[in-house]
Amino acid sequence: MLFLISLLGGILLWQLLLSMYYLWFSSLSHIPGPKLAAGSLLYEFYYEVVCSGQYTRKIEKMHEVYGPIVRINPHEVHIKDPDFCIEEFSPVKKLDKYGWWYRVFGGPGSTISTEDYRLHKARRATFQNFLSPRVIRGFVPTIIDKLKQASLVMDRHAQTGCLLNLSSIYRCMAADVVSAYVLPQSLNLLQSSDLGQGFQSSLRFFFEAATAMRYLGFLEPLMAIIPPSIFDAMLSDPAKGLIKLVKTLEGYVDDIIQGKKNPQTSRTCLLERININHRDENENFRDRLLQEAEQFIVAGSETTGHTLSVITFYIIQEAEIQGKLREELANAGVVFDEDLEIAKLQTLPYLSAVITEGLRFSHGVGSRLPRINKSREVQFKQWRIPAGVPISMTSRLHHEDARLFPEPHSFRPDRWLQPESRSLKKYLSPFGHGSRICPGMHLALYEIYITIAHILLKFEIKNCGTISADLVSVHDLGAPFPKHDSKGLQVKLEARNS
Repeated sequence: MLFLISLLGGILLWQLLLSMYYLWFSSLSHIPGPKLAAGSLLYEFYYEVVCSGQYTRKIEKMHEVYGPIVRINPHEVHIKDPDFCIEEFSPVKKLDKYGWWYRVFGGPGSTISTEDYRLHKARRATFQNFLSPRVIRGFVPTIIDKLKQASLVMDRHAQTGCLLNLSSIYRCMAADVVSAYVLPQSLNLLQSSDLGQGFQSSLRFFFEAATAMRYLGFLEPLMAIIPPSIFDAMLSDPAKGLIKLVKTLEGYVDDIIQGKKNPQTSRTCLLERININHRDENENFRDRLLQEAEQFIVAGSETTGHTLSVITFYIIQEAEIQGKLREELANAGVVFDEDLEIAKLQTLPYLSAVITEGLRFSHGVGSRLPRINKSREVQFKQWRIPAGVPISMTSRLHHEDARLFPEPHSFRPDRWLQPESRSLKKYLSPFGHGSRICPGMHLALYEIYITIAHILLKFEIKNCGTISADLVSVHDLGAPFPKHDSKGLQVKLEARNS
């Protein structure tokens, strides 16, 4: 007992001395911010883990008190200055990622979690061309096929008059689309008995668990020694679903490495393209392929599904927006029973304005994006930030900046039709910034354009009690999540005559 008391006392003394160092002797001690945040990660842990993804909102309040630069933990500063972030995060800057922040989302083998900018460039080169607009245009028939599967579910609900959680359908479709592109075979959640509810619960569990493990990584060795029978009994259903998904992905990865082809398709998937272009003999390639698969599916499901829900909600809230969109689609000769041409849809100004405003509202990545400049110190106004210090920005804080976007909490597509809108687009970053911008951006955009056009042309949509609070991001866990008791976008559908 005395030993345990002495050990605990030693740990507390060490933490106290460490906090004193961070507060008064650290190279960041001159950066403004709350002392509790500067002295320990416990402050951030409370808002990120105990309060479940609330630190982004706390950071916003810090900026209101301390100004455009804030020390948000002992090692990292956050800057709220859109012009500075555009300059500092530009593609020409050789910036590393902050490993502590990113590694929990994909492991060191995934491109998104790769710290070193040189290694990231080499890894991204193995699939970059495969995600170009030209190549993805060839994938549009598959997107339309998945949309038609979703439309069958919508048709059934339209015929019966039953309530439909459209958010759930969107997330299923997004997962089916991205998995069909990344894997030899789609996950086919739209054909599952629960319409992907288990998958969506597992996805949220993944983000919550990953966020917690960022601070509790020391528990991993302890978890590894728990007997499997006891460990399995401790797992929740979402956790079991996540393990099942990983095992499914492992099967696909092993087939690709062994050269097995899916007899049902002749096209090459993204993982097969990485396998073909792989050159680094020093890395664990199986782990890398698995982590790439996990990252693409996780990132491409939740964010795209959330964005589609937000856009649809505001369209059906405003009869004027609906009317303008349908008139524009009709004048362009777009009809729902034909394959939608993405090139034509992207030329429609009002549809593009609605989607752009939806991207601003939904934010894309929910939490901050830290980067590290190891080669030189960074000067921001009167503050010098030493080389090697993580500097982060948050897209949401820029998207809701009233100086850039008047009435930022009003859904106003017309703002993107004004002459000055071209200069505003540089402040829009739902897919991130610079050389680390989301590689699946064009796939997501094509899916959003085609889906919004299709559902507007085919259905009359009635909102059944959903309010903005049911969709708005409340928990920023790497991806934006609504409140826990949200039922998503609840609608009734009716087939249109024309």
